[in-house]
Amino acid sequence: MPTPIRRARARVFVDASTVDLTGEDLVTEFAWDMTATGLVQADPDGDGARIVCGQEIGDIVVTAELWDAAPPLATDGWQDVAEVSVAWRSAFMDFATTGDGENPAAQLELPGPGDYRLRVHGRNRDDGDPRDDDALVEEYLIQVWPAPRAGPVTAKSTSRTAAAWRAR
Repeated sequence: MPTPIRRARARVFVDASTVDLTGEDLVTEFAWDMTATGLVQADPDGDGARIVCGQEIGDIVVTAELWDAAPPLATDGWQDVAEVSVAWRSAFMDFATTGDGENPAAQLELPGPGDYRLRVHGRNRDDGDPRDDDALVEEYLIQVWPAPRAGPVTAKSTSRTAAAWRAR
C-alpha cells in the first residue's frame, strides 16, 4: 500500500497565471504548452514543472505530498487531475519562491535527484479573475512519487479553464 512520506502546504501568490515548481536554480524557463492537460507541464530539460491557474494574479493554496509509490487516484472534489513525468535534478521541489513573513516560501524535500511522477489536482479554477473577497480560493494538490518516465495523462478535466488552455 502506498504511503505518504511528507507534506508541505502554503498560500502562494500567483502572477502570470502560473505556479512554477522549481529545483535548486529556482528558475523554470521553458516554452510551455498546456494543450496536453490544460493543467500541468514538465520542463523537458528536468528540474521544473508549471501549473497553469484560473487566476492571472492572486492568492491560491498549494499542498505538495511526497509518496513512496503511486497514491490511489482520487478525483472526487477536484475539477481537473493530470499527471506528468519529470527528471528532477534537485533534492527539493520549491512551489512558493515568493514567500514573505506572512506567507513563507514552501518546499517539499525529495529523496534526491531522479525520475518522478507528478499528479496535480485543481479546484475552484473557474471562479473569476480577479476574485471577490468572499470567492472560493483556488486550490491545488501535488502528489509526487519516484516513477519511470511516461507521457502526460489527464484523469479528469471538467473546468472551463482547462478546456481553454488545451484549446490554445
